[in-house]
Amino acid sequence: MTLLALGLNHRTSPIELREQMTVDREKLEDSLDSLSKFVKQGVILSTCNRLEIYAYDDVNKTAKSRLVDFIQDYSGIPQSRLTPHLYDLDEESCVKHLFRVTSGLDSMIIGERQILGQVRTAFSTATQGGYVRGPLSKLFHQALRVSRYIHRHTNLGKQSRSVSRSAVHLAQRVVGDLTQKRVLVVGAGDTGRLVARALCDAGAREIVVVNRTEWRADDLAKELGGISAPFDRLESELLLADVVISSTGSPGFIIEESDVSKVAAARHDRPLLFIDIAVPRDIDPKIKHLEGVSLYDIDSLQDLSETSSTSLQQDITWAEYIVEQETASFQEWRQSLDLVPLITSIRDKAELMRNEEIDRTIKKLESMDLPDQEILNEQLQLMTKSLVNKILHDPTIFLKESRDPSRQQIARDFFNLDGRNRRRGTK
Repeated sequence: MTLLALGLNHRTSPIELREQMTVDREKLEDSLDSLSKFVKQGVILSTCNRLEIYAYDDVNKTAKSRLVDFIQDYSGIPQSRLTPHLYDLDEESCVKHLFRVTSGLDSMIIGERQILGQVRTAFSTATQGGYVRGPLSKLFHQALRVSRYIHRHTNLGKQSRSVSRSAVHLAQRVVGDLTQKRVLVVGAGDTGRLVARALCDAGAREIVVVNRTEWRADDLAKELGGISAPFDRLESELLLADVVISSTGSPGFIIEESDVSKVAAARHDRPLLFIDIAVPRDIDPKIKHLEGVSLYDIDSLQDLSETSSTSLQQDITWAEYIVEQETASFQEWRQSLDLVPLITSIRDKAELMRNEEIDRTIKKLESMDLPDQEILNEQLQLMTKSLVNKILHDPTIFLKESRDPSRQQIARDFFNLDGRNRRRGTK
């Protein structure tokens, strides 16, 4: 059995492809059920910037192709279009990748913490459905632990780095000081909430929250001292806003080109900035061609990710070192699993030999008509068992501490576990 991963992310694929690959949280269990028809165990990690399948399956070349088949079946996208954007990893590279992903080292915004919750949700859903166990389960447990350790012992998790805050920083770069601006937040879910809080920290003059579920908008607006508006007033709010940041979970556009065209014409040359951080996208990309309108999507934030500061680079270097150490530790554990059957075989064979010898000895003793035969037999059992344990103690330690597969074969040959060696000197 082998660990493997297949996926695509913000570095390997455009947003136009990623938005077709998104697995809704409500549909995640159904997707896992479908995945189970392709591989024995699996976890699906779907975020705005990646879709990754982690699996545990037989050691053969078909496992990866089956994962590709699953992604094709799920998305309806032909393999010819998918393949150039996919990456596949197995064993050590798979382990290291998941540790980096969970720790935020592979994120668009290095060090962001939202990915930790997303990995935890993906793993929890797979576990509850019975789709993950054994080494794959241990891998995810260790990945979550590694992430927590990195964020405790570095400043990566203390710098409030996130897509939401980056969107607000982008708004500041484009329109300047937000203290004199009216900002419309479309969507009151987890991301919308983070956006609204980042806007408060940036001193935005007015924050207006619009959401399909009105009470969510009301709650968020009250929490932050902003204003809420019903979804059917979205067009009128666009007319008043200076900046629009959208992050709903809608499967299609909620802001169409025709809507924005009317709004732009009525604004009398007042510029309007749209930042769409939803995947799938909330805003029709055609609006970027309208006069007075600017549009940025989530991929635009990639160029704004600051990784050049000395302190941040030090934190990244230390985090990468931790990942390397934890990857080696996990691989040692994986190798120890391979030794268990070998050590068991050696001990089983030694036990067989012990029993053969003791049976032969007991038969000889019985013919001698010795007193207390039962006690003698018991003592022989204890003595020989202790002897076998002492003989096999050092070889067992030797195998457990070894990372060299050739030593395992030496052990197999030495103890003739495969039954190929001819016994000499016996009749």
